[in-house]
Amino acid sequence: MIQRVSLGLAEAQRAIAAVLEEAKKEGRPVAVAVADNNGDLISCARMDGAHARVLRFAIRKAYTAAVMGRDTLAFKKELQEKGRTLSDYGDPSFTTLQGGVAIVSEGKVVGAIGTGGSPRERDVDMAHIGARAIGLSMAAEKTD
Repeated sequence: MIQRVSLGLAEAQRAIAAVLEEAKKEGRPVAVAVADNNGDLISCARMDGAHARVLRFAIRKAYTAAVMGRDTLAFKKELQEKGRTLSDYGDPSFTTLQGGVAIVSEGKVVGAIGTGGSPRERDVDMAHIGARAIGLSMAAEKTD
């Protein structure tokens, strides 16, 4: 029997609440999505005023980070270094847009957070805010 460890609804709700609270302080409408370790959506939210495409991008960012086990920006750099493209993977849901952050517990990816609606670098910061609200580390912080 295989046991898996994954983010659940409680963690997703904490992450989303933290991101939305920060976005309200900044007065910028954002979207946030949390995926489990398979990349399946657990929960998401789009603030009033955020375009629907922003939520779609947040979902794709969370999916990519969870499935690939790394942040979307790290995935983009890896593709560039290897001379590959997204189409090499055959998964139209993959993205290299910044703002997808893989979440790790005990050395294993347990899910991911994707955010959108802020400037690119701020999308990453917002995803980190959500990850910290869960109380777990981010893939970039792993010490292997």
